[in-house]
Amino acid sequence: MKRQKNHSTLLIRPPLGAPRPHARRGFSLVELMAVVFIIGIIFIIGGGQISKAWKRQKLQSASGDIKVLFQRAYSEAQRRGIPVFVQVGPLVTAGASRYLPIYLIGDQTQDEVLDTFQKVPAAGEDILIDQYNIIVRGLSGTMGVTGVDQEFCLSEDGTNLVKSTLWSDEPPGSTDWNVARVLMCDLQGRAMSVGPKPAAPKVGLPASTGRQIGAPATLVFTHVDVVNGSFAPPTRFLISINPVWSVRSVRQVNSSYSLPYALANWMNQDG
Repeated sequence: MKRQKNHSTLLIRPPLGAPRPHARRGFSLVELMAVVFIIGIIFIIGGGQISKAWKRQKLQSASGDIKVLFQRAYSEAQRRGIPVFVQVGPLVTAGASRYLPIYLIGDQTQDEVLDTFQKVPAAGEDILIDQYNIIVRGLSGTMGVTGVDQEFCLSEDGTNLVKSTLWSDEPPGSTDWNVARVLMCDLQGRAMSVGPKPAAPKVGLPASTGRQIGAPATLVFTHVDVVNGSFAPPTRFLISINPVWSVRSVRQVNSSYSLPYALANWMNQDG
């Protein structure tokens, strides 16, 4: 019987002239610069679209927050057993900070008069249920963040204007953000017209007129870039409160890209 040779300990040498593997090398400076240049081009082309998409998403989210706040008026009225006021504005200046608040206020005194109008709630008066602030100028620790510019507004015609219909205390055509706008949701779930209280001791304060509004009360919500013309297509949300309290927010786009935007060109995109 032939003995088999054990080849496991034999050294296998490559034949003379066989190619040897080269060592791995890194990228050259020219290659790295080319990659950076390509990434820069992609960022310039796509970055603007990403920024616009982010603004559209923030606008939709913020309008949704306001819609939810308005919707809560009826549920809070039922839960607490008191009428609830919704108040938009006026502009608040606190030192160097400025903001436009939207309040949800419970009529704790149940006299259908907004006792806390334009001031901090006090003992025995109405109660602040919730608040949403549109920051105009923020200060760290007060409202918003230092140096942050205004992002949202309540009119596509100006960042310091309010476009609304059927809210109280607003003369026809008034767009002054220093004028508060108020509605009341009563215990039957009706949106009630509000006017100044004529009798003492609360003369001049917003109070229910005892009349239900005859059509939806509307409020525009949009982005400041719509006002300056850099938001394409021009987009706004029309928030409506119906006479029987329910809230709808409709996104609208304008086919006109020139300022001022034509009212007839605002078209519903969804409901």
